[in-house]
Amino acid sequence: MPRRRGVILLLSAFLMVFLLGVIAFAVDLGYIANVRTDMQRATDASAFAGAGALINGTSTAQSEAILYLGQNKVGQATLGASNATIEFGNWTSTTRTFTVSGNQPNAIRVSATATQQPFFFGKVFGQSTFSMTGQSVATYQPRDISLVLDYSGSMCYDSQFRNISLLGQSAIEANLLEIYQDIGSPVYGSLTFTPQNWGGSSTTTTSIKSRFSLTNVAYPYPDGSWNEYISYVKTDYYINAAGYRYDYGYMTWLNYVMAKEGSANDAPGWHVASQQPVTALKDSVDVFLSYLQAHSTDDKVSVSIYTASDGTGKLETTLTSNYTSVSSIVRNRQAGHYTSATNISAGMTKGRVDLQNNARPGAKKIMILMTDGVVNLPSGNSTSDKAAVISEANLCAAANIPIVTIALGAYADTALMQQVADVTGGACFIVPGGQPISQVQQQLEQVFIQVASDRPLRLVQ
Repeated sequence: MPRRRGVILLLSAFLMVFLLGVIAFAVDLGYIANVRTDMQRATDASAFAGAGALINGTSTAQSEAILYLGQNKVGQATLGASNATIEFGNWTSTTRTFTVSGNQPNAIRVSATATQQPFFFGKVFGQSTFSMTGQSVATYQPRDISLVLDYSGSMCYDSQFRNISLLGQSAIEANLLEIYQDIGSPVYGSLTFTPQNWGGSSTTTTSIKSRFSLTNVAYPYPDGSWNEYISYVKTDYYINAAGYRYDYGYMTWLNYVMAKEGSANDAPGWHVASQQPVTALKDSVDVFLSYLQAHSTDDKVSVSIYTASDGTGKLETTLTSNYTSVSSIVRNRQAGHYTSATNISAGMTKGRVDLQNNARPGAKKIMILMTDGVVNLPSGNSTSDKAAVISEANLCAAANIPIVTIALGAYADTALMQQVADVTGGACFIVPGGQPISQVQQQLEQVFIQVASDRPLRLVQ
């Protein structure tokens, strides 16, 4: 067989061309993949930024989306408004669809195109550039929020003479007048709003009732009596501190009702009264619910209060998006509604169990816990009652339920509320006591708005 010189050389040259083609194709393909990754990162960042800024309106959200789009290069290109289409609308989690809408949008869709991306070797085959498109949709992650609220007897202390040293006597008396008007300005005998002095410690109850024409006047509520009220005015420490010992009138009577007979069974209908600080809490919850409604957050809310008639907590409503019904429940409860005691851990349990049983799979679970006092149930022993609160906080942490705590007023156990927040990875807000009610309400509203606006974001497409 004759020898064929140079065959290997020719074959090597041919294979070299083929290998160079494969390498060129691999390099360009890898670059395309990198540009695709860059594009996805850019639209993701843009959509996240825009969704986070939706709280301030679509104009601000669009500016933020464009800003973040430009901060993430796509290949060699810096994208801007001319490269993107930004749409606002509503994301429906059940059908996983985005619908363009200007009516309270809760989501943003960013579509972008990077043109004139260069091929390195594609020019050999007549292709010098390529285009890359990307799209991302971001929305608020819906939340399932458990409100756990303190409706113990202390939630009307700011309306009583017992807090004169914190708020001043004129503020207390002005609030008592407001409460008197709230309950319909009732008339009993010859009592007047400003108390009138009569007799002393030895003056008989019968003569006092006769003096104020109460002898044949039925006491207006199921519990309490005119006799008990008269004894209260004669002996109560706080009445004396206010300078009203032996002074009989609606001002001291209202103080007696709240201090001694404040539950809904004892004095029904007092949920309409401007008791403080519970009314400031009610107003703040309404602000919170109005914010959720206005910003179409798709959040659900439950309400648990403590303490119930049996000494535990009470789930007033399970998770619902009917904010009107939530507001109605919160409004129609009075300080000491069921009992005056404070069983914080039992209220937390009701809220946690409802979240575990009824929260939506894709929702972020959160608890908002408010108290103005010190825990005194379930055992009546301070150490074990606090331990029960921390034990419940650990159960919430295990269930991935962060707790936002609100310590309201001078008597709240701020250290315990801070510990609960720390255990669960939540946050603690302290609203100091001794402030005018208007300031307390303003600070409470700021807390609730901050919680309402701190919405988790997520990419959905």
